[in-house]
Amino acid sequence: MITPWQFEFYNSAMFWGVLVAVVVLVRLMGTSARGKRLVLLVLSSALILAIPRFGIGGLAAVWALAGVTLWAARRLCRPGDDRPGRRRLIATLGVLTVLGFLSFFKYQFVQDVLIGRVIKDTLVGRPPGAPATPYDHLLLIGVSYFSFKAIHTIVEAYRRSIPAVDGMVYLNYITFFPAFLSGPISRYPHFAAQMGPLKRGTLGRDLALGGERIVHGAFKKVVLVTLIFPYVLGQGKPLGAMGAGEVAIGLYAYALYFYFDFAGYTDMAIGAARLMGMELPENFNRPFLQRNIRDLWSSWHMSLTNWLVDYIYWPLVRKLRNLEFFQTRPVLLSIVGMNLTFIACGAWHGEALHFILWGIYHGMGISLLMIYQRQKRAIRIPWLQRYFRSRASRAVGMVGTFHFFALGLALFVLDLGQLRELLGALLR
Repeated sequence: MITPWQFEFYNSAMFWGVLVAVVVLVRLMGTSARGKRLVLLVLSSALILAIPRFGIGGLAAVWALAGVTLWAARRLCRPGDDRPGRRRLIATLGVLTVLGFLSFFKYQFVQDVLIGRVIKDTLVGRPPGAPATPYDHLLLIGVSYFSFKAIHTIVEAYRRSIPAVDGMVYLNYITFFPAFLSGPISRYPHFAAQMGPLKRGTLGRDLALGGERIVHGAFKKVVLVTLIFPYVLGQGKPLGAMGAGEVAIGLYAYALYFYFDFAGYTDMAIGAARLMGMELPENFNRPFLQRNIRDLWSSWHMSLTNWLVDYIYWPLVRKLRNLEFFQTRPVLLSIVGMNLTFIACGAWHGEALHFILWGIYHGMGISLLMIYQRQKRAIRIPWLQRYFRSRASRAVGMVGTFHFFALGLALFVLDLGQLRELLGALLR
């Protein structure tokens, strides 16, 4: 049951009414940096409490993790501390703490191991013998996104690319409500630079730009998503009764549904932040108009993609580069790093095996693209080189990329049992 102070972000009239009040308060208090930080922190915490199935315990867990990681980041930023072993230990323990926290709230099997299924069922209020549901584990909504922010801050403090971490700014960074649920994932220096007093003369422009983004996002989520959803795979017809054409249409619809739903949410998050004079990073850049799958991923959920590249791909590649085997095989090195990154991306989306298979699918797709592009550069036939640079080649690439992405969604939205059912129907 949803209480009066519980509402869906961006999907309820009450949220928008509260947002108007929040914008007014932030604008009034934002003439001083301290006032702006304090009111934003209080209001973000209050709005997070309004998320259904969150509660005081969830907010306490967020604040606890924020406190631990703030301590680690500030210790790493301490001037004059040049003891590499000690700094490496603090950074490692900080990152491992965040990963442990993330794993506990994200994966049911971790909770089963650490606290036991019976205790877990008691905590979530599931009666003994009741049918399993997707909510049979302790949830902490938004954990994926604020955990990634915490890891970024610790790593960059360790690298000394962040000279200092302000306590109130960092707590605002972790709890900033427009991006709390699903990003975009901002970086601490960019966020901190906006935590000073609001500049005079910016109100009209912020309201115009923020309002425009909110309208665009609402149109995508309310109109386009509603039109597309009835056609997504599995809506209206059992998987075992579908033909190849129906499956294709269902996957195309799923691709558009995911894009408009997530891009619409991102537009509204960016717009809501802009109303308060804050800028969040862009998350999408026409992904379905890109000529290959690597460019698509560089344009899809960009704040997550960039995070994965910076904190998984490059650290892996730098470590593997020290091995003699990879020193003369740079393409293979990049392929291995990319595949491991996408496997991590799949695991981040969920603990089921089909998410891992989805990550392998995209990792192998980008690997084949890298091999193809390397071979393509070696071709010396003039007319082929002209074709590679032509609009026709770009159009073929765009169509092929969209089909590759849409086909891969079968691995993302269907579990192994559903995949077997679907393949059985298609092969009959």
